Amino acid sequence: MKKIKFLLVLLFAFSLVFSCAKKPPPGELIDEEPIIIEEEEEGEIFEEFEEIVEEVAEETTVVVTAPPPPPEPTTVYRIQIGAFYSSASANKRKARAVSLFAKPVYVKYIAPYYKVRVGDFSTKNEANSYRATILRFYSDAFVTEVTKTP
Repeated sequence: MKKIKFLLVLLFAFSLVFSCAKKPPPGELIDEEPIIIEEEEEGEIFEEFEEIVEEVAEETTVVVTAPPPPPEPTTVYRIQIGAFYSSASANKRKARAVSLFAKPVYVKYIAPYYKVRVGDFSTKNEANSYRATILRFYSDAFVTEVTKTP
């Protein structure tokens, strides 16, 4: 990593020096000795490059993590209070149920019906206990098992 930084600084310095040099006006000759650049053999350049790449690879740690698994679907119990062919009728029943009960109310389309259901109960016994409250308003209410996907 230090070699890379050094090479970058050196490259920057050379570009700064050569880009800021004064250029003679057109037509004026300059008496300077020619610059002779010694060429390195191809093998030497590639060996240096490979060494730098190996050093960087040794210093770099890659951590790969798998995404978390999708949440598992869970089984809950709900109390069905109606099934309708039209969504308007189902939403009307839902609006009334929301005003009557302190539990969430859902409308789900399961062909050919829009089903209105109340609650998210973790056990069937809980759902049956709450069903007693609902029966005062909807005499045909019953408990149903639902697979809930988060």
